[in-house]
Amino acid sequence: MSQSPAQQVQDDEISLKDLIKIIQSWFSLLYKNSLTILLVGAIGGGIGFYLAYSAKPVYKAESKFVVKEGGPSGLSGSLGNLSSLLGGGGGSSLDRTVAVIGSERVMNKVLLSTIQVAGNSDLVINHFVNLNKDLKKAWGKDTALAKARFSATDTIVQLFNFPQRKALKSVLASFSSEKGIVSKSYDKKSGIISMTVTHPNEEFAIEVNRLIFDELKVFMREQSSETANMNVELLTKKVDSIQGELNGVRRSLARSTDQSMGLLLNEDKVELKSLAVKEQILLTMYGEAQKNLETFLFMGQSASNATALYILDEPFSPLTPATKSKVLYTFAGFFLASFFCFGFILIRRWYKNLMAS
Repeated sequence: MSQSPAQQVQDDEISLKDLIKIIQSWFSLLYKNSLTILLVGAIGGGIGFYLAYSAKPVYKAESKFVVKEGGPSGLSGSLGNLSSLLGGGGGSSLDRTVAVIGSERVMNKVLLSTIQVAGNSDLVINHFVNLNKDLKKAWGKDTALAKARFSATDTIVQLFNFPQRKALKSVLASFSSEKGIVSKSYDKKSGIISMTVTHPNEEFAIEVNRLIFDELKVFMREQSSETANMNVELLTKKVDSIQGELNGVRRSLARSTDQSMGLLLNEDKVELKSLAVKEQILLTMYGEAQKNLETFLFMGQSASNATALYILDEPFSPLTPATKSKVLYTFAGFFLASFFCFGFILIRRWYKNLMAS
């Protein structure tokens, strides 16, 4: 049976009164236990302050650079179109560059390269493990990682034993994963790529950042040279194919001309004209292919001397350490501790009322 409008209003008023009573009881409970809540909050704030104070500062070595597009705009556009016809990939050069930074090809080269930190010359992977005491202890508990050792001669990953491969994979994840020490991004408008290495050791962060940039530059140069050589090879085959076809048409034209000497049949004239047109088309194709081949030969010769990346900003000591905010951590610790303390008091009162009823 439906309620009358007056009864519904009365029920709403009762519900509102109950809600107000509940809120009043909460404030009353908060007031009665204010000292306890403040004491627990102060303890939480102290813990937050201690965590911020004891946390090691980290250094962010950041470099900024741009990718060289290469050559005059007209020549670059022509080469880009020709490369796409020859099977070259598309996509943004910025996306490709950022992806290459975190690739195993570049990172493995970096980890197995030698740098000097605090006067000690060693592989990057050894420096990383030695500077991270927690990681070193964790590796000591693993039967495989405890046996992992790297020397300056260990540069070929395919020759690594199982402990070395497992250790390399573990450190690689600490470098290039989403939460790794190496982060990279780019600005779509300016085309500037930013790369940051974050680490508690300032010298290590700077040296690793520079090493990654150097390895990336080498990779880009090798890729440019390899791409140019591949295009030269494809164009050489294309030129040879067109030349072979052109020679065949010329022989057919000469043969037809010799056979039709003194004949005035229209059928013979049509065939001769068709062969002449085909010869002109093949000559045009041959000239265009030869021109493109010479262009890519020039690009291939100059690719090894070209610089694919231009550095804009590079990190150097001293870096400003990034520390945790003591005020923020103290306030967060106080708020969380007070909130959970009051919640515990509310649950305890609710439990007592439930048991009493």
